[in-house]
Amino acid sequence: MGKDRKRIVYKKFRQGLIPEELLDEINNDIEQYLQKKAETNERRIKEIVKKRLELGLNITFSENYIKEKVSAIYS
Repeated sequence: MGKDRKRIVYKKFRQGLIPEELLDEINNDIEQYLQKKAETNERRIKEIVKKRLELGLNITFSENYIKEKVSAIYS
């Protein structure tokens, strides 16, 4: 998703819609946003796993599956 956003920004830059001095700042903002989202999702995944373990439930799904579900829920 981050690369898609950067590609969109670069396309707009090439069309002359984004000034050159803002290009790095926008890309940095995108990186910071994605990092915060990843941290939030990681925290939510840990909470889900912890809750399931507290309830005595087995965790039989992959980490990738959890990440996909959390991303879908909170996107």
